[in-house]
Amino acid sequence: MKLSIASLLLGALPLAKSYSPWPLPASYTTGTTALYVSQSISFSSVTDNNEKVSNTLLSDAFQRYSEAIAGGMGCSDAARSLRESPPPQAAAEVSTCTIKVSSPSNSPSLSVDTDESYDLSIGEDGSCKITATTEFGVIHALESLSHLAGESCSIENAPINISDKPRFAYRGLMIDSARHFLPVHFIEHIIDTMAASKLNVLHWHISDTESFPSGSDLFPELAEKGAYTYPDASYSVQDLKGIVSYAYNRGIRVMPEWDVPGHGSWGKGKPEVTILDGSCSNTLDPTNPYVYTFLHSFLTEMADIFPDANLFLGGDEVDTSCFTSSPTVSKWMDDNSIEDGVALQSYFWQQVTAQVMPGLNKTLGVWMADDGIPYPEDLPEGSFGNVWQSQSMMPTVIDRGADVVLSGPWYLDQQQPGGFQTYALQAIWQGMYQVEPFDGLSESQQGSVLGGEACMWAEGVNAMDFDAIAVTKAAAVAERLWAEQTVVDVDDAQDRLMEHVCRLNMRGVAAKAIAQNFCLSDVL
Repeated sequence: MKLSIASLLLGALPLAKSYSPWPLPASYTTGTTALYVSQSISFSSVTDNNEKVSNTLLSDAFQRYSEAIAGGMGCSDAARSLRESPPPQAAAEVSTCTIKVSSPSNSPSLSVDTDESYDLSIGEDGSCKITATTEFGVIHALESLSHLAGESCSIENAPINISDKPRFAYRGLMIDSARHFLPVHFIEHIIDTMAASKLNVLHWHISDTESFPSGSDLFPELAEKGAYTYPDASYSVQDLKGIVSYAYNRGIRVMPEWDVPGHGSWGKGKPEVTILDGSCSNTLDPTNPYVYTFLHSFLTEMADIFPDANLFLGGDEVDTSCFTSSPTVSKWMDDNSIEDGVALQSYFWQQVTAQVMPGLNKTLGVWMADDGIPYPEDLPEGSFGNVWQSQSMMPTVIDRGADVVLSGPWYLDQQQPGGFQTYALQAIWQGMYQVEPFDGLSESQQGSVLGGEACMWAEGVNAMDFDAIAVTKAAAVAERLWAEQTVVDVDDAQDRLMEHVCRLNMRGVAAKAIAQNFCLSDVL
């Protein structure tokens, strides 16, 4: 006799299974009562004084999460056809959720200081309550609520009480649209996957030596001549603004990066700002006064497009032979007693600090390698360094006066993250999960750690394989940056991460599996 998919599923999967939010909340208690989750759950929001809160940010979030719950883990129409609905053991239905926002705003600020905390409670009677200081805390709570609804569109472990907040304010994912162009709709898809794991900073490495797709009204030639193909593989100013808005609505800041003085393909559209008589046509000429005037004008325009307080300007891996191979630059160095390429880089960053950054109202971020360049003392006060080459560099960077973001152990294109040996590709996440950002730091130094980010460099990654390579490992990093420092059990994390991968798969995200398992997305 041939068995139906429904009968196979009903025999293969337990009807009662408790799902938990990813990342693991700071405080999370559960019971044993099963509840049915309405496929058309509704939300309402009020202030502490029970006055109605109505703004676009919340209304969009309510619509988005109603759809996410309806189409999520076992709640879609296709999944419901494989199950009895509602589950016979359900005691009540979660059909509404009341949200209380302590400090509502029509245009809430999203910054490093934004309060992302929330409380979520689900009673045995099906009641659902969320309290948060800001709308962005509400968004995280709604994400957690969407994680709780499992097979048969049910919650198996009420009452549930969650009190949650992130460990670090900076929890990032870096994407690289220069090595392989990423269409706008796919960047929005990436933003959705970030929100699902409560990552909150999109570090956008927009340009590099290979291409300059970043649009500009002031300098349109940068993209016209620098993109792989224009206008198809470029981002208009409206595209840039649209991505910023899309991310904001999901509680995600967009921090743009244009690398200077190297790595930038500046010379394709603006050859006059690069070294013209040397061996490297895409390295900015630190001896040319117009370079700083140009950068200030370009970045002033970009500052209006990208409102985030952080601006990233790269700074690493400058080929100093570009300086010494240029007769013009070499003569200037001799005339100004600049002894070598390292000293000229130091001069460059001093000029950026003096001439480019004033008036932008931005906090400067740069890559900081083991050679220490750019030096923190050459940067504006309050600048931060992204430590990418070795985690052991963090104390030195901090002691020299900069805050730090850690990324080195979390390069998603690496097979031995953080030096961990791994058995198989599906186990790489474990190495990333076991990295502790505070390792090797004194208590006082720990206060200078802003957080961390996973980096998806795109030499070998495009929109076709991004999800499979990046998403699951980035989710592992997300829990390390959100959850309490004591959350270190890899076996427990594996069980919960398998659930999360399945959840993402059900949402149409091609996140990579980490162990043998079955998910409804395998047959739907």
